[in-house]
Amino acid sequence: MEFRLSPEEENLRKVVEDFVRDELIRLEAEFANAPDIFEGSRWKSRVKTSQDPEIMRYVDIMAGLEKEADAKGLWYLDVPKQYGGMQVSNVAMIAITEELEKTSVPFELGNHVSNILYTCKGEQIDKYLRPCIRGEKTSAFGLSEPASGADPSMMQTTAVPDGDEFIINGTKMFPTFADVADFVQLFARLPGTTGRDGVTCFLIDTGTPGYRVVRSIATIAGTEPCELIFEDCRVPKSQVLGEVGKGWALNQAWLGARRFQVGIRAHGKSQRVLRVVRELVRHEPKEAEQFAARIGHFLGEIEALRTLTYLGAWKADEKMDARSEAANVKLFATELLHRITDFALEVCGQSALRKNHVLARTFRHARATRIVEGPSEIQRHIIQRALFREGVGLLELQ
Repeated sequence: MEFRLSPEEENLRKVVEDFVRDELIRLEAEFANAPDIFEGSRWKSRVKTSQDPEIMRYVDIMAGLEKEADAKGLWYLDVPKQYGGMQVSNVAMIAITEELEKTSVPFELGNHVSNILYTCKGEQIDKYLRPCIRGEKTSAFGLSEPASGADPSMMQTTAVPDGDEFIINGTKMFPTFADVADFVQLFARLPGTTGRDGVTCFLIDTGTPGYRVVRSIATIAGTEPCELIFEDCRVPKSQVLGEVGKGWALNQAWLGARRFQVGIRAHGKSQRVLRVVRELVRHEPKEAEQFAARIGHFLGEIEALRTLTYLGAWKADEKMDARSEAANVKLFATELLHRITDFALEVCGQSALRKNHVLARTFRHARATRIVEGPSEIQRHIIQRALFREGVGLLELQ
């Protein structure tokens, strides 16, 4: 295993390190009370319809940072070379995100196109993929349903072939910012299929007849996922992403790719939370002694999370099966961040319960990450399934 970066990637990491130190850290106080929607890159969808002067002020700050990052060659890092990007490795992207997570300013490099959109072909490339790369369009991910919960193999949304079209009927729950996205990546199943069979992914433009956003749902994490209804929504066969009936692999590819980023972000947030605790107790010898053992234990777990995340990214770069590592990272990272933040709240006491306190905000997001994009119980199921696929011999001491 080799986690070291190439000379070119190391130079890139150093540029990001300098950018974080010179441009982002100085803005931490400015973003301490920023609206919750400024988390990662998804805020770009929500602010499209905002007229709030305070929100627009932060948008202007972010726009300025984007221009500076672009000028330094930091904007199309994970975009394939054939589309004008740098196509850096998964390990390098983890190293770059690790630098970004050294600051609490929620800034990301690039528009972070949904990885499965690179499956686009023909006219789909200019209609969907390239506009997303340029930041001109945003998409939502329509997978979860009211009845299927966290198990997409139980989805009930159907796509019935009808000549050169498919007729789609069903309901989707919790796609983030679907009410302001330009299109949705929708998963539905062919008639007469069950489980993973027959699942197909469609690219459906907002405003397509039969596609309706019912409501947006305010959450404790500040995001506003939606409920979508499809009633006899006709979609041309040219809007199928990938192959008909092969959508399950796309679903898994999307979820797997995101989980290593979840890991390194949780790593950075965990470190920042412990720094808050350190600053609180460093001048109180009795409290410092009381909490030293737990803090030391958490620091060991944080380092273990970092190593596990890099391992998974390396296996992905080597085209190895990294599904188990992705599940391990998602589970370990989100559970660890939640435990550390819960501990920090106990140490800091009532003052940290204020809604805009850094620990209160982190706790809300930490709790949500244990559910979104695959809850902890699903990750445990994936890990258990992998264990018994390899055989119970893995449990024997050598």
